[in-house]
Amino acid sequence: MKKLVAFDLDNTLWDVDPVIVRAEYAMESWFNERFPGFMSLFTASNRLDIRNALIAQTPSLGLNVTLLRYETYKQALKQFGLSSEESAIVAESAMMVFSEWRQKVDLYPHVKNVLEVLRQDYQLVAISNGNADVYHPYIGLASYFDFAIRADQIGAAKPDPILFEIALKKAEVDYTQMVHIGDHPVDDVSGAAAAGVKAIWFNRHGARRWDESWGVRADAEVHSLLELPDVIRSLLQ
Repeated sequence: MKKLVAFDLDNTLWDVDPVIVRAEYAMESWFNERFPGFMSLFTASNRLDIRNALIAQTPSLGLNVTLLRYETYKQALKQFGLSSEESAIVAESAMMVFSEWRQKVDLYPHVKNVLEVLRQDYQLVAISNGNADVYHPYIGLASYFDFAIRADQIGAAKPDPILFEIALKKAEVDYTQMVHIGDHPVDDVSGAAAAGVKAIWFNRHGARRWDESWGVRADAEVHSLLELPDVIRSLLQ
């Protein structure tokens, strides 16, 4: 079997902040058209309070960003005056709007070129704590990835090593034959290290300095995706 290269998605293959802003705006517009006054009453701060209360009551919700957002809106809609049944239906419809916009990402430069080079020699997997879907047409990366692992579908999130262990098992390789690339020092670097997997820290443009409080250092650091083929080759010799 080919060796395995794993990618985080948000802030590794694209900038996630503008994606979430656009998705939130689309959902807000959707609510304003159908339930005037709802978004004014349940501001971001109010929704955060509901979200935190839900996590306190059911900690596992914190591992599933999709379900947590749905439950937050369902609870807010009930407080707005809708019945439990109607709240569930409306929250599900709103999530369909959010999910569609969540996939409208702007890839960083060279993403497809680099993935095309890597897929010739390696299996590729996406491992994400978010709810982006690399197989969605809007993202347009379906042809590059052999499979994907999402925290909201597993019930665990990075840095839990189980996500990396699942990837190893699915790819039929051992930990010495895998490398993971991600921007998050703890979720990606420490998470991979906990599974015995090599990690590359994607520190875009070298904008950050490593903080020792983050834990174990990555096996390599890159500032551009174009550096990856050579660095991966050296780590997976």
